[in-house]
Amino acid sequence: MHHAGREANESTSLFKVLFTERYLGVGRSTLKYRLLKWLACPGCRSTSLSLDTIRTETQPILPGAFSDNDAEQPGLDRGRGEEQTVVEGAITCDDCGVVYPIRDGVPRMIGPGRGAGPSTRHRHTAFDAGVPEWEENFLDLAAPLRPDDFLGKLVLDAGCGFGRHAYFAARYGAEVIALDTSADAVESTVRNTAQLNRVHVVEGDIHRSPFRDEIFDLTYAFGVLHHLDEPQAAFRALGRTVRAGGRLSLFVYGPRQGITLRANNGLRSITTDLNSEQLEGVSKGIARALRIFSHTPYRLLQHTPIARSIVSHLPVHDHHRWSFEVVVADVYDRLRIPVKHWFTGEQLEAWLADDGYADVKVSRRVRNNETFRATGLRR
Repeated sequence: MHHAGREANESTSLFKVLFTERYLGVGRSTLKYRLLKWLACPGCRSTSLSLDTIRTETQPILPGAFSDNDAEQPGLDRGRGEEQTVVEGAITCDDCGVVYPIRDGVPRMIGPGRGAGPSTRHRHTAFDAGVPEWEENFLDLAAPLRPDDFLGKLVLDAGCGFGRHAYFAARYGAEVIALDTSADAVESTVRNTAQLNRVHVVEGDIHRSPFRDEIFDLTYAFGVLHHLDEPQAAFRALGRTVRAGGRLSLFVYGPRQGITLRANNGLRSITTDLNSEQLEGVSKGIARALRIFSHTPYRLLQHTPIARSIVSHLPVHDHHRWSFEVVVADVYDRLRIPVKHWFTGEQLEAWLADDGYADVKVSRRVRNNETFRATGLRR
């Protein structure tokens, strides 16, 4: 019996490997030809772009990923279940002449004279989409949006991190373009979404958008604006990507006070000048402390009525289901990438109202610290 069970498990694992390689793709994103119809030159805003290819490849497409309406998409052969994509090449602006390289299947559209974004410890993170917390977290940040709000929509994930939000938006039926200035973030997003036919990854800047104006049905930026020097300018740049009747959704940090603010400031003051190896060591120490003094008590006592009210205020207790490596990466990035602004709900509501958004909804979210979700429809 034991031997038969082992053979069954091995057969199941082999099936999963073969299925993944044949239908979902393996570990690499490539540029889909249809992405060009949504791009614009970040410098001069021209939409007259030329594509030169050095290396292409054919990828299998997931059954059901495309409908009859997609039959004319460039590079797509639904009959053969294949899509021709670009691995290496360049996109050239016909008006200003700037050349944007395509490396490892990703158009690098930050532009000349612009610095790349910060490195991230999450470049190594491979999240398990089967762990419920990831999806629960995405829906929590996106609320009041629900999975059916993504179906058939063209979506911009601005500041995509390691791709976990783009993954679920695409799984709900959206065509998703994931954008980040960080080469590390782009690399991890490529790896974590490579099996999805409807995710595109672009290295670019929110302030100098590599996209045409007013093309997205939904643009969201979760955990981004509070890291930027000019968050309102970024907010308006994001708004210009949204079509009339489309939606902009945000998630930002609220004010920190008392011991939380002192702890944040104290940690950053002593970690600012650390090199990567030193910061890694500090991050692992903090992650271990969180495991012992926050995650474990919460896991053990969360269902106890009296204790729950206490353990629910422990620092980042809602990360208790994350792997230790993910917790380390999260701590590392929090210390390396500073929070430059804190927001109130009233401020977000004023921004959306002043820019003419309708159906504005701002909700307070408390998970260890005060944060806010905000959304509105572009008129």
